[in-house]
Amino acid sequence: MKRISIVLGLLFALTYSTEVEAQLSERINNPSTLKIGARPVAGNFGFFLGLELDQIEDLFEDQTSVENAIPLINVRYYLQDDLVVRAGIATWKKSRILDGEIDTSRDASNLFPGGQGVGANFEIREVEAYTLINLGVEKHFKPSNILDGYFGVSLPIGYSRAANYSNSGTDGSSDFLTVETTRLSFVYGAELFIGANAFVADLPLAIGVEMGFRGLGKAGNKFKTKYEGSTSGQSYSGEYFTNDIDDFDNVDPIDEQNANNLAFSSLKARTFDTQGMIRFSINYYFK
Repeated sequence: MKRISIVLGLLFALTYSTEVEAQLSERINNPSTLKIGARPVAGNFGFFLGLELDQIEDLFEDQTSVENAIPLINVRYYLQDDLVVRAGIATWKKSRILDGEIDTSRDASNLFPGGQGVGANFEIREVEAYTLINLGVEKHFKPSNILDGYFGVSLPIGYSRAANYSNSGTDGSSDFLTVETTRLSFVYGAELFIGANAFVADLPLAIGVEMGFRGLGKAGNKFKTKYEGSTSGQSYSGEYFTNDIDDFDNVDPIDEQNANNLAFSSLKARTFDTQGMIRFSINYYFK
């Protein structure tokens, strides 16, 4: 009986393995393509938070400039699975106000005289700001790839402004000096880039990187100064223009300082800068 059970078992195993082999030899691969993760498609939106390489370096420096730590915030819209339009904004502003009285008295016997309540009135107001809007388009590669690759172009446009106001006078007299310096520049440019996104599991979330270069120009890059004052009863006023060229390393420091101190009755000033860029991003998508 035992031998009959063993023989029946061997025959069953042989028959089953033959059927399986036949099935494998006749198998046809599934030609369908599966999209990876929660990949966005036509009609979807996405938030894009971008931080450039130099901005990341500034975050870890002891003296971090606020203006260098502002990321680019974009909104993406998928016209098609592989065609995206995007719009973004980057803005920054800083200001300072000082309003006080300068101590002009001095007691030679006191090493720490402190405020004596007499002297010159002083007021200063400063502001510096910019706003850039980026409009762009992206062409994505085959959406079945594990990595979402694309190339694109964007056009940054906006303004940059600065203002400085100071007012000083001496107590007990009519002497005073008011100086107001302003700059309003039109900013324009273009960015060409390639990028890639890696989707996180089945979440509508991706991390990415963009590399390319940009050209950024600034028209009206000049400072207008208006002043008004009075000394010993004699009033005076005027207006002039200046420029700042401290961005050029090959300019002699003395020549640079002399050029910045020049007062022009009229002035046209433009700058244009071309540079490479690497931008890291976090993307969140929704319908």
